[in-house]
Amino acid sequence: MGVSCLAFASHEQAVHHVRSLVLSAAQGYTVAINAEKIVRSQNEAEFGALVRNALVKVPDGAGAQLALRWLQGVRTIKVNFPKAVMEAAAELGDQCRFGIIGSTEESLRKAALEMRRRYPGINLVMQKSGFVPEAELLEELRRSRPRLCLVAMGTPKQELFATRAVRSGISCLFVGCGGALDILSGHAIRAPQWMVDHYLEWLYRLLREPSRWRRQTALPVFLMRLLKAKLTGPELQLPG
Repeated sequence: MGVSCLAFASHEQAVHHVRSLVLSAAQGYTVAINAEKIVRSQNEAEFGALVRNALVKVPDGAGAQLALRWLQGVRTIKVNFPKAVMEAAAELGDQCRFGIIGSTEESLRKAALEMRRRYPGINLVMQKSGFVPEAELLEELRRSRPRLCLVAMGTPKQELFATRAVRSGISCLFVGCGGALDILSGHAIRAPQWMVDHYLEWLYRLLREPSRWRRQTALPVFLMRLLKAKLTGPELQLPG
């Protein structure tokens, strides 16, 4: 459907992939792929380019899993990539300078404390709220020199920030993580595992945040386009 996606057979495989990227000094950004982003990539040339230029496209939603299985015959888990990133950083220890950007000061502080509790080997060298000027963030990145950094600003803001940071000469792998830091801090609650397992995480978030309903209108569009791609074979082309 015009969006590549890296399939993972297990969570451990995702952790290994992150470790390999860090040890190879990879730089760039990752993007989590779901039905909404696939539709938006097809509709908006600029957003489509942002997704295509990502170093890693991670299957983050049921839509990505379903499309991979129907169109490519490939099965993948729904990857909790921020968790894989933190585990990889903890395993690498001093080999991986780690940073977190985003959320409020309070949520960030609690997330950092919880991160150190869960992953005692993590080498956390930077934590900075997302509500500061970008110049300040870039300066802190240059000073702290993280090799791996979670960015919780929401899409596409976090990916656009990562793009500008890399272009400014900062050598780092940025992992967009949306609300992961708020979940880690306890300021937000993730869907129960049974809803995640049954592809209903979108419904849980919609019930808790009804204002998200406009974003969910992409789901029937995605399903129609997926069925068309399944029946006709040729991939849908991105604009531009």
